[in-house]
Amino acid sequence: MNIQAQATGLITVRLDVAPEHDAEFNDWYRLEHVPQLTALPGFVRTRRYFCESADIRYLAWYETADETVEAGPDFQHIVSSPTPWSQRMRTLYGDKRERMNFRLMCKVGSAPATDAQWMYIVHTDIPDHIVDEYNAWYDSEHLPRCAAIPGVLRARRYMSTGILGGTSDGPKYLTAYEMTGADVWESPAALQARKTPWTEKMRSLFSNTRRALYRLVAPAVSHQQARSQKRISMS
Repeated sequence: MNIQAQATGLITVRLDVAPEHDAEFNDWYRLEHVPQLTALPGFVRTRRYFCESADIRYLAWYETADETVEAGPDFQHIVSSPTPWSQRMRTLYGDKRERMNFRLMCKVGSAPATDAQWMYIVHTDIPDHIVDEYNAWYDSEHLPRCAAIPGVLRARRYMSTGILGGTSDGPKYLTAYEMTGADVWESPAALQARKTPWTEKMRSLFSNTRRALYRLVAPAVSHQQARSQKRISMS
């Protein structure tokens, strides 16, 4: 079985700490938290990103077998029984926290051979009466056009199953574009790809929209790698 093909779920966690705690925060994620979570059943791989201009700067991107993994007993045990280091981190990020669970709706392109260094993310809500047209526009026009932009490696679209932590009222829809460079999204080809009458109509109906360009700060850790790291730490 190709486990990569089974990654139809996504858990996103946005956290932030004061800059003076950045080093410890990143060490905690790298040395403890990412291996701990990614080794759980149903987790496929994890990457971490950073956006200086975002309201919450750090993003953890956990790809899961499906959207049921988040509510499962293994993940919930980690949430309810934090390690001493995780408990300390909670005192540092406080309310600067948002956890959301998604299921994959559409994708165009294959996983890059190496991790994309940049990812542009759009979150938005849409009125209920226009959802069918919104989905048709994204899947038949917008996502394919954007995935064809030079420098865009893969485009994926998700729908939230709920916001699960923090104080933010997160938007329902998320689209992610993995890219080769920070300037890809504002290139002439990208601007042209987003310039259609249907796009203008749909974007006029967006609400609760967030857009951010994220830089990769920690490469992918696969489920197998995390399990190996866990075995080594216990030996």
